[in-house]
Amino acid sequence: MRSFFILLLALLLVPPAAHARLEAGLGLSLAWPQSEFKHNVDFAFGGGARIGWGLNAESAAVVTIFGDLNYLNYGRERRIAPFSLTVPEVAVDVVTDNYMFMLSPGVSFGLRNGTIRPYGEFFGGLTYIATKSRVENRGLPSETIAESTNLSDFTYNLGFGGGLKLLVWQKEIDMALTELREALIDIKLTYIKGGEAEYLKKGSIEREEGTIYFDPIRSKIDILQLRIGMAFGF
Repeated sequence: MRSFFILLLALLLVPPAAHARLEAGLGLSLAWPQSEFKHNVDFAFGGGARIGWGLNAESAAVVTIFGDLNYLNYGRERRIAPFSLTVPEVAVDVVTDNYMFMLSPGVSFGLRNGTIRPYGEFFGGLTYIATKSRVENRGLPSETIAESTNLSDFTYNLGFGGGLKLLVWQKEIDMALTELREALIDIKLTYIKGGEAEYLKKGSIEREEGTIYFDPIRSKIDILQLRIGMAFGF
C-alpha cells in the first residue's frame, strides 16, 4: 500500500507522458457515515477538488492518474458567551467545527469521448480528522479573535466508486495542453473505507463551572459520498 501511494504521487509530480492530457475538477460533497461511524455522526457535507493526467490521449478509453483533496464538515456548534470573566458585558460567538480532510491519489478508467461518459475509480490516501473551536466577534463571523484545535488524529482511507460525466461545452479544434478544451458535469458515488481514528462529535465537549471536559470516540471512518460538480479537460 505504501509503495502504491508513493508511486501515484510521483506520477502526479513528474512531467506527463507523451499524449497525456491535463484534467481538473471540483464539486460539492454530500456524505453519509457507514458502519461504526454512523452510530456517532448522521451526515457530513463539504467539497473537493482534483487534478490529474489522462493517458492515451488518442484512444477511445482514458486512464487517469489523479490526486484528490476532499473536505467534509460533520457537525458545527455555535454559542454565545461572555468575552471573559472580567469582561462579562462583551459577548462573543464560540464556534466549534468537526471536520476532516482527505488527500487521496488514485486511478480512474472511463470513456474519453461522447456526450455521456461513464467511469470507475479507486484511490487510497490519508485522512486528517479534527475538532477546532474559535472565538468570533458578534455579528462579524469572518473575524476570528482566537482559535484552538481541541482534538485531531490521522488515519488511512481506501475507496472505490464510479460516475457519469455529461458534456456541456467543447471546442471544435484540438488545443494546446494548457488551454481549456471541454467542460463537463461530473456526478459520482464513492464508498470510502477509513481506518480507526479518535475524534469528537457534536455534544462531545462539556463545560462545567469554567472547566472543559472532552468525551472522545474511537471508531472506523467509513463514508458513502456523493459528489456533484464540474470537470475540465485541457
